Amino acid sequence: MSVASKISIIVPIYNTEQYLPKCIESIIQQSYSNLEIILVDDQSTDACQKICDSYAKKDNRIIVIHQANKGVSGARNVGINASSGEYIMFVDSDDELYLDAVRILMNDAEEYDADIVSATHDYKNRKGKLLTEADNKKSIIRNTDSIVLALDGVLGYSVCGRIFKKRFINGIFFEEGKNINEDGFFLFQCCLREPVFVQHNISVYLYNFREGSASKQVFSDKYLSMLYFCDKKNELVRSYYPQYINKAYNMTVRTYLQMLDLLCRTTDKKYKDLQTQCIKTIKKYYKYHYPVNKHHKKLAFVVKFGMFSFYKILVRLKYYT
Repeated sequence: MSVASKISIIVPIYNTEQYLPKCIESIIQQSYSNLEIILVDDQSTDACQKICDSYAKKDNRIIVIHQANKGVSGARNVGINASSGEYIMFVDSDDELYLDAVRILMNDAEEYDADIVSATHDYKNRKGKLLTEADNKKSIIRNTDSIVLALDGVLGYSVCGRIFKKRFINGIFFEEGKNINEDGFFLFQCCLREPVFVQHNISVYLYNFREGSASKQVFSDKYLSMLYFCDKKNELVRSYYPQYINKAYNMTVRTYLQMLDLLCRTTDKKYKDLQTQCIKTIKKYYKYHYPVNKHHKKLAFVVKFGMFSFYKILVRLKYYT
C-alpha cells in the first residue's frame, strides 16, 4: 500500500482493569501503525480511567473519552462519532489483537475494495486453554446475497475482529439500551446495504473468557433483547426482502431455541409466559428450521413433541444445581 489508510480502533471499557493493559498493548504494538485508538471509558468504577489516561500520555495516537455510563452500545456509538479514520474496528477491552491483525485485514480491504473484512478468533477458556477456529485458507470474497448469509448466521454475530469502511456504515449505529445481540443487528443492517464482504480464515483476535461474562449469568430481562432484534429483522425482511421470508423464519426458530436454552437457568415463574411463547413460536415455524448443530436439532424435536419441561429439569439437574 503506497499511502496507508488510517483506521480508528474503538475500545468500549467498563471495569476490566485486569485485562485492559494487555488489550491496549496489543493495539499500540500493531505492525500496521496508522492507527487512531479511541478508548471510551464508560464510567468504570475500578482503575480503568487511570489506565486509559496513563497510556494516552505515552502514545499520541490514543484518544480517551470519559463518559456517563451508557453501556457497550453507547460507548461504541460515541467512538464512531469521534473517529476520523477511513476504516473502523472494534475491540473489546478484555480481549487482544495479534500483532499483524490490522495489517492482514487492511491488506484485504484495499486489495478487494471491501466494505467489511473479517477474520477468525481464538478463544482462551477459563482454564487458559487456547482454542482456534482458523484453517489458514485463502480469503473468501462474498459480494452477493449478504442478507441470506446474515439470516443464516454464516457471517457470525460479533463486530470484533472485523474492519468496516467508515463511509459504508455511515448512519448505522448500535441500539442503546440493548446489550445482547446488538452486534448481530448492527451486522444485519450492514448486510442490507449489500457490502463487498471478505472473510480471511486466519486468527487475528483473542477472546478471553472471564468470570461473570454474560454466558454464565442467571437469566434476566436483558436477554429479551434477543427477541426484540429478531422481531426487527423479521420486519425488515417482510418490508424489503419478502423473497427471503423463509430464511427469516429459520432465523426465528434458531433465536427462540437459544432463548429456551437460556430459560433453563431460571425457575422464576414470571418467565412462564415467555417460555410458552417460545414453544409456540418454534412449533409454528418448525418446518422452516434447518438446524445449525446437533443440539438445536435435538432441542427443536423436544419442543415439537411437548417434552421441553422434562428437558429443562434434566438440564437444571446437570448444570445449575
